[in-house]
Amino acid sequence: MTRCSEESVRSSSDATPAENFSLDKSTASAVYSLLDAVDSESIANEFDIGTHSKTHDFDNHVKIAVREGIDPSDSLAELQETTATDAAMEKMASSTFSRYTNDRDYRAVVRTMFELLHTPQLYHQRAVQRKRLQQLTRGVVATGATNLELTRSVVVSEDFVGDDEQAYEIDTDDGGIKLHLAARVDGEHKHPLGSTVTEGQSHESLQFEHLYGDVEVFPDLDSPIWVFDRGYTRYKRFCGFTDIDDDFITLLESDARYEVCEQIQTVEVTEEDETRQVRDDRIELADTGEQFRRVVLETSDGEELEYLTTLASSAYDPVDVISIYTLRTVIEILFRELKQYLNVENFHSQSLNGVLFELFSALIGLLLIQWLRQRHPMRGGVPQAIQEVRKHWNDTLGSVG
Repeated sequence: MTRCSEESVRSSSDATPAENFSLDKSTASAVYSLLDAVDSESIANEFDIGTHSKTHDFDNHVKIAVREGIDPSDSLAELQETTATDAAMEKMASSTFSRYTNDRDYRAVVRTMFELLHTPQLYHQRAVQRKRLQQLTRGVVATGATNLELTRSVVVSEDFVGDDEQAYEIDTDDGGIKLHLAARVDGEHKHPLGSTVTEGQSHESLQFEHLYGDVEVFPDLDSPIWVFDRGYTRYKRFCGFTDIDDDFITLLESDARYEVCEQIQTVEVTEEDETRQVRDDRIELADTGEQFRRVVLETSDGEELEYLTTLASSAYDPVDVISIYTLRTVIEILFRELKQYLNVENFHSQSLNGVLFELFSALIGLLLIQWLRQRHPMRGGVPQAIQEVRKHWNDTLGSVG
């Protein structure tokens, strides 16, 4: 299956934040305000979408798809009614939405998402957001993958297969599709930074280089710390990190072969009247000729968790390494929010292009909700924010809080 992300235009490092939202504007217009900063018509032209009419242009199509991602309809008929009654959208017939979503190149929505991530507003938000760990001076990027179920069979057209292959279907019991993400996880807001989509049985390790390339284009993340689980274990990849300014932390596989070269230190950690040991060693991974740092945490049940990292012991003590790795749980929270509160599985489309169009529109919706939460004080987390936006979509922003 094809890769779904593309390199984006770099933003200026002297970006400034947008003005505060006016409380008398509608919630819908506030949600879409960041989307309006993207030149959707240029993107449409880039992918030969064009403007069919003033009412049914690409900008309105994306807004409807984003609205659908935030507040899913049970049917296309209900979606049509939503476009007729909800603010900041033009009415669109259900058949038109279905045709546009299946036929228009989904990569236009991917491009829209990446242009959003490079707007001065989100650039500034990433720059000023509070770090989850006080001592962090670098960004932390997590990678992960999750399977998305399909409620109906999806046609994979010839556009997604090689010249010697034929179109086929992904059935509902074929494992669905798999969403691979790289996300900024060290701050208050969870920002997807890179995305690919594969068939459900695909291994996540093969997608790492694509995700890494997506993150490279962000000038405010020029030297991040990568955190990933054992699904990305590849010794060649680990060795590559020793030649660049990036660093990584991952869990060492239980059957990994190595030789301890140096015992750096052993420290004790006390939590809730329980004291545990943390060992800090330098090891050489078998068959690589490269040395890495290994941090070993003694768990409460007597087992051990082993972390492999390139972070220097002179700058990050062993407890820092463990604390930074725990930030990876944030990407799992992001996946849970996407599945439980946004429309990332109950797709209307029956073509792969349409499914991807809807999926990336939902990701845009999550970005816009997070942007709204940053600009307008709201109680609770993302789930409550989504509920408030649904409830007050046609009301003034002042009623959301």
